[in-house]
Amino acid sequence: MIRRPKPGESEEDLLRLQEEFLAREVASSANVVKKGDKRKNVAGTAQQNRVEKDVVQLPGADPSSGLPMGATSDPPKKKSKFRSSRPAAGDYGVRGQRIEIDLDRDEDPEVAMERHDTHITSVLSKIMEHDTSNAAVHLPRGTTQGFPTALHRGHTTGAQNGKPHKKRSLFAQQFESSTSNQFGVSTEPQSEQPIRAPVSSSIQPHSTHPMRVSDLPMASSSVEENMEMGESIAAESSPQEPHVISGAGLLQGSLDPERARKDIQQIHQENLGRLSAMSEEEILQEQQKLRQMLDPNLLKFLQSKGPSKPTQKPTSSSTPTSKPQADSENDSMDTESSAPMATEPIPEEKMTQETSKQRVHFDDNAGGGVDDGKEEQELGEPPIEVKKEWVNMNKVESDKISWLKDMPKPSAKAKEGYQARFDFNGMLVARDADIPVREGLHHHGEEQEVPGYSLEELFTLSRSSVVQQRVLALQTLARVLYNCRISDIGGELMEPLVPKLLEAGVLFLFRWSLDDVNEGVITACIEGLAALLIQPGDESTSDRVFSWYRGSETTPMRPVVEDEEDESGQKIEDKEKSDPQLASQDVIKALLRMSVLERLRYILEVVRPPAPVVLNALAILIRIARHSQEATHEIMKCPRLMQTVFAEFLPLASWKSQGDVVSEAYNYPLIPALKLARVICQNGRHFAATLLTKYNLMSVVVRYASMEPVDMPMNIGEAFQLSTEAFRVWQVCVSYGLACDTYRDLYPLLMQQLQVFQRLSILPLDSTHDASAKAANRLQMTRACTVLSMLEGVIHVAGSAVILQQKQTMRSDEQSQQHPRAPPPPIDWSHVTGLMPPLELCAKRWLAEMTNCSDVLEAEALALAGSSLNFLASVYENWTRQPSYSPVDCLQHIEELVTRLLVPFMTSTSFYSVVCNLKSHSSVSHDGNSSLPIISALPDFSCHPEDQSLVYPCVKQTSSYGFAAGLLRLVTTLLKIHKGMAAKFCPIIESTYVTEYLKAVCKHPHQSSASQLVGSWARYEHHVLYYLVKLYYHVAQQSESCHQYSILYHSTALVLLTSLQSGQEHYVHDLLSTVLFHTDFLAEGRIGDPIASDLADMLTMNGKEETAPSTNSSHQGPTRGELLQDAYDHLGSIRHLYMVYFGAAAQALTRSRARSLHQPHDIDTLSLPEFTGPLVPMDWIFLPLLHLYVEAQKAEMLGKTVKSFPPHILASITDTLRWVFMLETWRPKCLQMVPQAAKVARLYCIFLTGNDLFMEDAVSGFLWPILRIYTQPEYLKALDFNVPVPGVASFHDLYMSILTQYEAVSFGNRLFAHFILLPIQQQFNPSLRKAVWFDRVGVLRSLGLPLRECAIPLTNFLEPKETNPELVEIYLGCVASGSVRPSWSPVMYLVAVSHLSKFLFSRDNLDQVEAVRLKLKMIRQVLALKDKVLQQQILQYQGLDLTQPLGFNLYPQLPLERLEILQAAEQR
Repeated sequence: MIRRPKPGESEEDLLRLQEEFLAREVASSANVVKKGDKRKNVAGTAQQNRVEKDVVQLPGADPSSGLPMGATSDPPKKKSKFRSSRPAAGDYGVRGQRIEIDLDRDEDPEVAMERHDTHITSVLSKIMEHDTSNAAVHLPRGTTQGFPTALHRGHTTGAQNGKPHKKRSLFAQQFESSTSNQFGVSTEPQSEQPIRAPVSSSIQPHSTHPMRVSDLPMASSSVEENMEMGESIAAESSPQEPHVISGAGLLQGSLDPERARKDIQQIHQENLGRLSAMSEEEILQEQQKLRQMLDPNLLKFLQSKGPSKPTQKPTSSSTPTSKPQADSENDSMDTESSAPMATEPIPEEKMTQETSKQRVHFDDNAGGGVDDGKEEQELGEPPIEVKKEWVNMNKVESDKISWLKDMPKPSAKAKEGYQARFDFNGMLVARDADIPVREGLHHHGEEQEVPGYSLEELFTLSRSSVVQQRVLALQTLARVLYNCRISDIGGELMEPLVPKLLEAGVLFLFRWSLDDVNEGVITACIEGLAALLIQPGDESTSDRVFSWYRGSETTPMRPVVEDEEDESGQKIEDKEKSDPQLASQDVIKALLRMSVLERLRYILEVVRPPAPVVLNALAILIRIARHSQEATHEIMKCPRLMQTVFAEFLPLASWKSQGDVVSEAYNYPLIPALKLARVICQNGRHFAATLLTKYNLMSVVVRYASMEPVDMPMNIGEAFQLSTEAFRVWQVCVSYGLACDTYRDLYPLLMQQLQVFQRLSILPLDSTHDASAKAANRLQMTRACTVLSMLEGVIHVAGSAVILQQKQTMRSDEQSQQHPRAPPPPIDWSHVTGLMPPLELCAKRWLAEMTNCSDVLEAEALALAGSSLNFLASVYENWTRQPSYSPVDCLQHIEELVTRLLVPFMTSTSFYSVVCNLKSHSSVSHDGNSSLPIISALPDFSCHPEDQSLVYPCVKQTSSYGFAAGLLRLVTTLLKIHKGMAAKFCPIIESTYVTEYLKAVCKHPHQSSASQLVGSWARYEHHVLYYLVKLYYHVAQQSESCHQYSILYHSTALVLLTSLQSGQEHYVHDLLSTVLFHTDFLAEGRIGDPIASDLADMLTMNGKEETAPSTNSSHQGPTRGELLQDAYDHLGSIRHLYMVYFGAAAQALTRSRARSLHQPHDIDTLSLPEFTGPLVPMDWIFLPLLHLYVEAQKAEMLGKTVKSFPPHILASITDTLRWVFMLETWRPKCLQMVPQAAKVARLYCIFLTGNDLFMEDAVSGFLWPILRIYTQPEYLKALDFNVPVPGVASFHDLYMSILTQYEAVSFGNRLFAHFILLPIQQQFNPSLRKAVWFDRVGVLRSLGLPLRECAIPLTNFLEPKETNPELVEIYLGCVASGSVRPSWSPVMYLVAVSHLSKFLFSRDNLDQVEAVRLKLKMIRQVLALKDKVLQQQILQYQGLDLTQPLGFNLYPQLPLERLEILQAAEQR
């Protein structure tokens, strides 16, 4: 094994290794062979200088090939033109040349190298200077500018200078396509002669004209680059110059150019000699051969090398460089490349063509470049005046100055609209807006002349690597969202913008950017999230109504999402949905999944941003907390989030005073931080208890509530708001019975506050007070209102102490262990008795001021007065339950309060103003849709911060619903205790203002949309309507004079029932139990209305014509008056039926009762259930029928057969029909909101339940009069089966079920037949008629309803005439086959004959060939009928006539017009 050399060995070691290797005489892995060089020296000296080169051969390679094993002999690599034009290395002996050495057979290569390698001096001694004595010397061309023009890189296409395109750099292409004019060098001929060297005798110039710039060699002209200038000029005028074979190769590599030229000339003369020796025919034959052999492009190239036709030398006026100034200005847009080097003058026409081919266009317009003339017109005069004293401004470069011109005017507005563009304030920018370019609104890619940025451009800019650009884009998007939220975007958009932005992913853009480390980006992101999530006016409106009756209850701002199911029918959980899917349904849930709470906590705790960012972050947390209890739980369990809020933004120690604008948010009390705690408490008792125990919430409340606002080291307005918010938090905690110990500790302070309130007036301040004093007065009234609301909660807690103690003593020890109850509160009635005198004085003073005031009171004044009335109502509610209750003292207090205070006010003009305000702010003036943008995945209350016209009517700033609810609640509470005072309020019940308001409510019943949360505000109007109805309930029991308004108040109760929302189950239960079925509200039964109804029916029957169809003969039973009296007598059982049905949701009813009756120990949360629209459907009177039908269907699915019904089920159906009949007779307007088709569909449940339920006398006895009501003209006009029926997925399927049931169990029942005929009237969908005539033909056999007993007008089946050819063919088939006969189904037979005759002889669609062919075909079928009677009836049908047995009369003889049609049909 041969050892390899190792590092560190010397040269002697290497020599020793070599000797050892040679001594072993082993074959080497590489051998040195000798191979001759096939290349020859161009100058003929290669033989004497040739040296054999060394070739290294690897084992396994072919020595003859000279290539390694596995290699192929590829063609030689093509050299570049520049490489080929460079002289050979061997000619000049340049560095890097290949040295060839011939070795002797046994000669050592090292020795040969030493022998042939000469010293560097041998090379230096052969240096020869290039002879430039014969070269022409020219002075540099003058320039007209001080610095070369910075060219704009454009697009170069095609070949340059007639040479094929090759891959070059963009700079090389641009430089080649540029002209000398663009560099300030003039191409005009110079007057001076060029400086020349002395002309030698061997070379005589044949031309002395100067060289033009266009004649200068280009970088690509490598052949001319090595030719002397004088010689090229001499060759220019030679007539014998070769054109095709130029000899450039010989000249390029030759050391003796003179000899090379002689060789070229010799070759050229030989060619000419051969051509002269050939005849013309031979020349043409050779040309033809060459044309067939050569490529056409090569032929064109060879022809272009021919001599040019001599032209006159162009003058300065005709050259392209002498074009006018405007033409030279186009150089910035279209640059002309230099012409190729020529040996003679180039014609102007050819130069123009070459220039146009080599022009480079920089215009990005899709329509193509603009010609020179057009550009000259566009450029026009320069926008500024160029002064002569300006440096290097001798030549005016109009192309550069043109950029100083104004932007072109944008295109006109398109009919279908244009792309929206926004400024940096988020406002829409008009396309023709005159906005300076310096504003920065034109720096975008598309439509640069139009100011503003599109949303797509803002999204792109938000991903920029430049921080300032990202911040600018995010801020602009945030302002766009805010402006869209308040509908103040400065224009109109074709579709809502915020849903489109959510769909585009703006939520994810903000969330991803929120993780940025730059504070500017974080600030912009939080601003954008706040603008996206928060409706600006929602929080201010919620704060304004917080002190109203039950104003502390909140509706979750959570979207209503229907459950999705997968292919297997399983519910798809939120965790299985992707982030985009979840964001499209619920934005807040998507943000919680993306860990936005953790990021906000990090920003607040670690980043510590400035005050605006902190305020926006807290606002975002408030919006998340309002979403749902689940979102609130996520906030509470987020590590260190609430701890940071309490520690940094709710300090207990003193803080540094700041100006009107908070600059430093940390260690400074922030109102949003305290509001966040309040919203969290509103979502549940356990949340409030956690904040009280873990974060010491009451210490914060006491810190801010016990200090007077004027003593706080902060802005006076913020001080009042902070103190007010502290009392609101306290009020929420007291609503659960918590934080009552603090009341005892602060009792002296609270009494002191009440004494201050006694001196507070609610009258508006006069004009002598400035705006700041009025603002302070409003803030003081708001704070007083909140204090009273908190004390009202204390009253409820103290009043419930007795009830809790009683329940605790009544429960056994075992029950207490199984179901432990809350202990009694730490306060009782004795702790609150001292509050009554001062607050009663406040209420009396404020109500007396309102009685004598004729001015419009402010919203804060009405809220304060309403709070005092609510406090008194709560006091009297709880007083009667206390052991210390004295009936005599209480009644005396009530009499004094009613006589001296309430009655004088409720008969004053101020009360009438309040009632008029109720009418103007009622929800009847609201269509239930918000004028602000609605986002299904991000619901809001749609409140505008400034424009009150965009706020829901009953919660506007000028609304009086808060005060009216407190007043009516107090009056109702007092009448419940002292019924003897009811007669004093009879004028209130009969007041014109009150009745007009109730009429407006009944005329336009309001149905809230389930998809819009704005409808939840209507609950404040529900409070007022509820107490108005309860007021009538108490007054009507004591006064007979007000019974004349029973219809109005009962209608109001019916409308209110279908308007109540989730969370108001107690109101529904109370209305059903005390109002709706009470005889005082149905006074018609006591004043002889049933008897009057029978008398009216008798008078109506006597006045009818004899020819009218009679419906009485079809059903002989009780009269309408008897049925009404029967229903009136069964009001108790009817009430019980609906009470049982609506009492099924016991848990929801218990929670609602606890909130309505103010039972703190039973209130778990102040958050209402999710808003899903009205709690009671419009068709609630039919719900027992639907319930029975569903239960019967379930039984049949289990295999059970419903043969008969027990008596209580039959009684339930009968009571339902009694109530329907009573309301349809006495309260028809209240049921107008239920579609007539829906009523019929609900009654179908009776026919589909069981086999003979509709045949029961009690059931059919009420179905017949209900049918007569529904077949009256006004009801039939409202009946429409063409539109979707509410509550029915497919009415066609329901009707098919009815037809199947009729065919199976009807036995030709005429009542059932009427309900079959209702949907097949002519104005309804033909598919329903086809279901009877084609799908269920067997129904026609048993549909034997006589014509005179049909309650539906027969004209409804005959008009308008049938235009469906398929149905007419079915009619003909049924009557021809005998499926329809006059004896079986007279109504259907009449329908078929009538429509057949009208269709066959109508002149409609005569221009349609297919329709005419169908009519003629059917006429031939009628003529071919074997039943000649039927044939005669169809052909001679005249019209409806109920005096005839068949219900129609015939023409005595066939009319002439019909006869002609029959003859035409027979001829065909």
